[in-house]
Amino acid sequence: MQKPNRSTTIVNPSWFAREIHQRTLSFFDNETRSFSDHRYLPGFLQLARSYLGEGKAYRALAVSVGNFIAGGGPIGTDERALQLGVAMELYQASALVHDDLIDNSPTRRGHDSTHIAAARKFNDADTGEAVAILIGDFLLSLNQLATTRALAVTDAAVANHIHAYMARISAEVAWGQYLDVLTEHAPLDNPESLQRDVTDVIALKSGHYSVMRPLILGALLQSPDRELLRAIETVGKSWGLAFQMRDDVIGIFGDAELTGKPTSSDIREGKRTVLLALTLQLANDQQIETIASVLGNPDASEDHIDAVREIIRETGAFHRHEEIIKEYVTKGHDIVDTLDLTPAQTQVLRQFGDLLVQRVH
Repeated sequence: MQKPNRSTTIVNPSWFAREIHQRTLSFFDNETRSFSDHRYLPGFLQLARSYLGEGKAYRALAVSVGNFIAGGGPIGTDERALQLGVAMELYQASALVHDDLIDNSPTRRGHDSTHIAAARKFNDADTGEAVAILIGDFLLSLNQLATTRALAVTDAAVANHIHAYMARISAEVAWGQYLDVLTEHAPLDNPESLQRDVTDVIALKSGHYSVMRPLILGALLQSPDRELLRAIETVGKSWGLAFQMRDDVIGIFGDAELTGKPTSSDIREGKRTVLLALTLQLANDQQIETIASVLGNPDASEDHIDAVREIIRETGAFHRHEEIIKEYVTKGHDIVDTLDLTPAQTQVLRQFGDLLVQRVH
């Protein structure tokens, strides 16, 4: 594998993801090798490993970006940042296992979700759900262990701060997930209120932990001043919202072969999004009636799903949604330009912000 040179520009995201995936799988294998041999252990570890070694690794990349702009080494060269990125990958896997169970999503990245795989393995849906809870908890424990390993040679006060911050991420996502569960049952007759509620949910459940918090995690390795941390937080919040809004577009209009998940699932699951709220604000009575009949209907046909997609475009909601994404990205860029960073640090941070929304899966 080609190593990155000490370039001041962001490393190729594909290379970075491969590096993080290799490190994550190696960490998993090394840390579980000491488990007492048992006939059920291979099956358990296979399920726990199934969400690792795949995905875009943007959260791990955010850690390295945050570390670099706070004074650390170039992207892909700082060992502690890479190890802390592995910890974020393990947390991400834990969150996805639980999220797929809560949403009853059948697939993840082109293969069975953990609760579905376990249900097939044991021929029992209840067992599959129980196993998914345990697998998610197991991966969360490995996240804590990986964080400890990453900070082994870090000043105790800094390490304690980062440990506490990592725990806060887990707590915040759980709170956001709770709000998401409640919001899935929110009525559709007040779309302005729905948009505000959904924005809160995506910030807590996804936006913060996908962008803002890993950026700060990386920066904390360098003990930056409070002014820089506040600026990173503001930038990360804006870009985190843009990131999740792009994800919601992909969830409806993306290519299932690229996403590894049916693009009709968000509508069939009744997922409330900013895109949906905007559509309801702009739709006429007949269009709203169509949306209400399809949203959350697990038996909705592809023709029904296509009808909702067409309404999203016809009303102009898709265009307005793209405008809001651009506004969030621009807000972040404007703040970046005010920071006391080197040209290389500014370039890397701006490139990372663009990367979050310029994607199709």
